[in-house]
Amino acid sequence: ARILTRKQVLNQNVEWGKLSAAGIINQEEVRLMSLYDKKSVERKISEFRENPAAYASLFMNIIGGNSGVASLERTRYGLSLIEEILDEESSSFEYFLKLTDPWSPLLTIMDTKSDNYCASKAAKLISLFLFRSKQMPQNVLDDVLIWCNEQLRQPSTAEMALEGLQNLLRHDDVRLRFFEDDGLNRLGVLLKNLQSETQIIYKALLCLWLMSYNDHVASQFHHETNVIPNIIVVLKAVPKEKIIRIGTAVLANIASKGDNNMNKQVMIEGKIVRFLETANQRKWADEDLINDLEYLTEAISEVIREMSSWDAYKTEISSGTLERSPVHYSERFWKENVMMFEKDKFEVLGMLIHILKDSQNSQNLEIACHDIGQFIRYHPMGRQIISQMNGKYIIMGLMEHPDAAVQKEALLCTQKLLVVSWEHLG
Repeated sequence: ARILTRKQVLNQNVEWGKLSAAGIINQEEVRLMSLYDKKSVERKISEFRENPAAYASLFMNIIGGNSGVASLERTRYGLSLIEEILDEESSSFEYFLKLTDPWSPLLTIMDTKSDNYCASKAAKLISLFLFRSKQMPQNVLDDVLIWCNEQLRQPSTAEMALEGLQNLLRHDDVRLRFFEDDGLNRLGVLLKNLQSETQIIYKALLCLWLMSYNDHVASQFHHETNVIPNIIVVLKAVPKEKIIRIGTAVLANIASKGDNNMNKQVMIEGKIVRFLETANQRKWADEDLINDLEYLTEAISEVIREMSSWDAYKTEISSGTLERSPVHYSERFWKENVMMFEKDKFEVLGMLIHILKDSQNSQNLEIACHDIGQFIRYHPMGRQIISQMNGKYIIMGLMEHPDAAVQKEALLCTQKLLVVSWEHLG
């Protein structure tokens, strides 16, 4: 379906005389609309400034402010008039907020399931009013947050919710409220679908960026299962500068928050190093992005330096995505760390065998076979331990794998399993 724009709506004709005859607007309001409707933006601003309170009341009346009901076309038109003047004339907010009840008409429209244009515009306007309001009415805020959470569940309506949230989340107490209602996960899920429109991904990242300005929320990003990994996946997959800029800003904001470098550890597990290597090779014009990339590169490098080779290795295996990094092929690493595999009942070895059983990725299988072969080579009981953990037949089965590199490593590993002394393998 073609997306309706504000310009298209405002190009439509409304017969103000008929509305007057029906008693919906009065003669003075007809006169005001004749001075305003279909005029240039500059002229509209000028007319609004002449009679701001009257125009604010009139626009709210057009969407059903007095009667509580209005036709679909009229509602769309009135919402578009309000949005336009708020965009063009920053002082106009106060005149809408001075109305007796600017909330009810918008709340009613927001709950209209039949028209996304009206619902999304009403949500945007009510969130803008809440953001500008000196005394935010709690009952209205509650209704809007409940509505936003409902819309976020459906990809088709998520953008409407994001439109409202990007205004509401400028308030720190709203950030906490939304976080407590599983807000980080709701936003993180939207990043999972890389087929989503770029605009939805951007707005979800923008909301996460706003959330990251609350220290408590920022310290909890690593707890929310997939938010950080999903951000990194988006940064690698969507090369548009505005996505890179806002996604990198989120990660830079949360990098130093929380205990024990946990946010940074999750970033490392999510393969942020590869993204940073690529991003640092590109030429960027945006100073903030350059600064954020520099900060993240240094912060992540520092954590990697602090981690021992074993910690770095375990983090990689835990991530389930194996890279051809030097640690796998370092004789010194295996000599110094082979006994570390015994920790936590051979937990890391179990992870490697799990990768061999479940991974569909050839590189994962190749490297896992190689590492198990190295474990057998350097651990005095390596062959027996792998057999006891039921790894032997999984490895032998991979000799039939269609990928030649996997076949080769599986064959080498099997030879080490079957030969009592690996040194006899020429």
